[in-house]
Amino acid sequence: MELLLLVLLLALRFGGSEVLKITFWIEPVQRAEFDTDIAVVLKELDALRLDVKVDDTTLTLTRSEDGLDMQRFCEILSTAGASAVIDLTYSHWEEGYNLVRSLGIGYVRLERIMRPFLDMFGDFMRQKRANNVAMVFMNARDAGEAMQQMLIGYPFRTLIMDASQTDPGQHFLERIRSLRPAPTYLALFARAAAMNGIFEKVQKAGLFQRPLEWHFVFLDTRDRVFKYRRQAELCTRFTLSPRAICRSMPMPDLYCGSGFTMQRGMLLNVLRSLINAAQVSPGYPTAIYQDCNATASSSEVGDPLEKDDYNWLDMVHWSNFLAYATPLPQIQDQFQRPVPGLTFAVNISAGYYSSEHEAKTDLAAWSSVGEMRLLNETISPARRFFRIGTAESIPWSYLRREERTGELIRDRSGSPIWEGYCIDFIIRLSQKLNFEFEIVAPEVGHMGELNELGEWDGVVGDLVRGETDFAIAALKMYSEREEVIDFLPPYYEQTGISIAIRKPVRRTSLFKFMTVLRLEVWLSIVAALVGTAIMIWFMDKYSPYSSRNNRQAYPYACREFTLRESFWFALTSFTPQGGGEAPKAISGRMLVAAYWLFVVLMLATFTANLAAFLTVERMQTPVQSLEQLARQSRINYTVVKDSDTHQYFVNMKFAEDTLYRMWKELALNASKDFKKFRIWDYPIKEQYGHILLAINSSQPVADAKEGFANVDAHENADYAFIHDSAEIKYEITRNCNLTEVGEVFAEQPYAVAVQQGSHLGDELSYAILELQKDRFFEELKAKYWNQSNLRNCPLSEDQEGITLESLGGVFIATLFGLVLAMMTLGMEVLYYKKKQNALEITQVRPVDDSSGSGGNSSTAPPTATSTTKQAWHIPVLEAEEKPAKVSPPPSFEAATFRGKKLPARITLGDGKFKPRQGLYARRNLGASDSHSGYME
Repeated sequence: MELLLLVLLLALRFGGSEVLKITFWIEPVQRAEFDTDIAVVLKELDALRLDVKVDDTTLTLTRSEDGLDMQRFCEILSTAGASAVIDLTYSHWEEGYNLVRSLGIGYVRLERIMRPFLDMFGDFMRQKRANNVAMVFMNARDAGEAMQQMLIGYPFRTLIMDASQTDPGQHFLERIRSLRPAPTYLALFARAAAMNGIFEKVQKAGLFQRPLEWHFVFLDTRDRVFKYRRQAELCTRFTLSPRAICRSMPMPDLYCGSGFTMQRGMLLNVLRSLINAAQVSPGYPTAIYQDCNATASSSEVGDPLEKDDYNWLDMVHWSNFLAYATPLPQIQDQFQRPVPGLTFAVNISAGYYSSEHEAKTDLAAWSSVGEMRLLNETISPARRFFRIGTAESIPWSYLRREERTGELIRDRSGSPIWEGYCIDFIIRLSQKLNFEFEIVAPEVGHMGELNELGEWDGVVGDLVRGETDFAIAALKMYSEREEVIDFLPPYYEQTGISIAIRKPVRRTSLFKFMTVLRLEVWLSIVAALVGTAIMIWFMDKYSPYSSRNNRQAYPYACREFTLRESFWFALTSFTPQGGGEAPKAISGRMLVAAYWLFVVLMLATFTANLAAFLTVERMQTPVQSLEQLARQSRINYTVVKDSDTHQYFVNMKFAEDTLYRMWKELALNASKDFKKFRIWDYPIKEQYGHILLAINSSQPVADAKEGFANVDAHENADYAFIHDSAEIKYEITRNCNLTEVGEVFAEQPYAVAVQQGSHLGDELSYAILELQKDRFFEELKAKYWNQSNLRNCPLSEDQEGITLESLGGVFIATLFGLVLAMMTLGMEVLYYKKKQNALEITQVRPVDDSSGSGGNSSTAPPTATSTTKQAWHIPVLEAEEKPAKVSPPPSFEAATFRGKKLPARITLGDGKFKPRQGLYARRNLGASDSHSGYME
């Protein structure tokens, strides 16, 4: 049997037809690509008109344990035979390989098509010190080959995705968007035509944001077909040189153009090399076996043909396009023999897209037979990218809005603009640690609360689920939060809860000083003044011992208390200068003494009350603490609904209720020492229950903006807002009407949070400590809590003293007195001029003493003076056509000068002025001589 088989082999070897029978071993995922490429390659071989034809057979390995693959292979050998086997599978088929060697069939193994590209990309990522990379492949075959490469190991963490996958939830765009943490780099592996379609999808989905993180690996030579170079500015590209590939094959340059693939080139070169070897070889076997299993069994113990030193494949001369790759370690079975495989030897150039410096965009060159050669000094790694969680909380982090309309202000890309303390902190941290970031606000919740299902929402929930890498927000350190996340050193040491209230609007009044005394008191003072003035006049007029009625006792000039002088005396007694000379009678002095005592007491009372009234009003504040706020009922107060402050009061009420219930149970169940529990007052204050009840009755507000607006609207300071102390202090610097009362309570620090066990914890903690050392947080505090803004606020009365609005009535009263005095002066001037005119008319008219004798005096020659005056008055009399009425001379009262009476008449005698008695003078003066003069 063996001799017959040997004869048959020799006959086929030296006398067979010129047909090279090739069997291909492939994987199921390679089927579609392989069928297309092998059909094109066979046509190209036919076009070359070679002497040897190729008859191909394909075996798709299923790797099943029932021996189906071996059975099918034996069928191929028994029917068509095989001159050589070309293995394109991903893993070594040991059983088939042993059979082929035992039968003396030529065996050629081809490495994975993606291996050179993956090796190159791995070396490039190692230069960039990448830690996580997402790779997208154009089809399932390339993704499968990348998975095989992953079994060997990548120098970085990777995620492999198939761009042709269309199942919901498996689409590569959705997977990239949902990756947490976000990959540092992203790579697209595709041929040029497919690269355009993949990039269009990426761009439409809004995933193309940071060009330095994107890499385009072209699997063919047509990278110039890529039409999104301008959009992919600064992206890294990996390309092949078509001229270098065609020269190494060798083939015309046009062959490596449209439609060329690396697998097609490898198949063409391998088959050409086998055909050339078959032509020059003394003979090549075409084995046909009837009993495949027997031969396979004999191959297990060794076969003489296996030891034959002659192998027609030794005559094969591979082209420069092909080279043996380094065998890869097999992880399935450590006793498997690694078989060297052929791969294509190419040079891949790495560069970046640039519209300005296209000639200087090469970064490195990689060769499949060498190492990566850097064309620049170094390849700088791209900046890391983090998703940072935060939530709106003024002034920590908030969205920029229009002041009037409240609409969001967006940047050029349409994204909202974040501002605040935490945003400045994030920017400074990104500069220090060299990373890029994206601000992520929670879709549900605020800072983070635990719901009924035991799930966290808000910033904490995003961090727990991996939606964010770390969180920088107004996040307080609570014990329940520390169970699911890790807190770093605080960036803001202590903040708590405080009370914001509006500064009371002082009711200004020009006659504010008048409000010190009530109206009935002022009326009583006026009545006392009027009554005292009348009594002084009455006593001075009728008392026999007054200066008016007792001239002998007071020969000098004394003040005569007429009704006008009495009122003036009573009024001026209220001034520090006093009322002047007092009455002479004892009765009048007793009245004045009692009146002065009244004046002193009233002035002292008014002064003391005015000072106390103004001082107390300036120092008065509605409440000073939370306890006072809880005890009063005039001021309403509230909190932000479902906020940390609201939860604080809920928890405190629960604590009070729990303590009361425990005390009650302890006191009621006491059997021995019941006397110790006999108390009249509960030892623990129950204020938080009252506070929470008042908050619920006032309706908690939706946000802090509404709470501050409500406080500002209550000018009477009858509304308070209990909120975060840091935010209240910030609002006070922006609103001059608000003030903070009481001390801060329930203090908690603000800190950065990371995922539990995150590798970023140590790095961020060290950076925070460095920033604290550089006083960076003090600068932020001075920026957002700028006390210099308070200088622009108008000063209150307790800062600038009593304003003119409060005491303007005093000046108005003075001005009123001035106006009244000016009016009186005008009346006095008019009255004086009228009297002077009347006196002049009376003095100019000649007096006829002998009117009874016929008026002889009218013919007497007048003097010059009388003639002149008479001539001046004649036209007046003629014009009026009636005699002028001459009023009798007025009786001039004695004038007073500083309280002293002047004599009514002064007689010129021996050179001395001698006073005459007023009554005597008036009694002896006649009407005829009353106008002749005041001196004798």
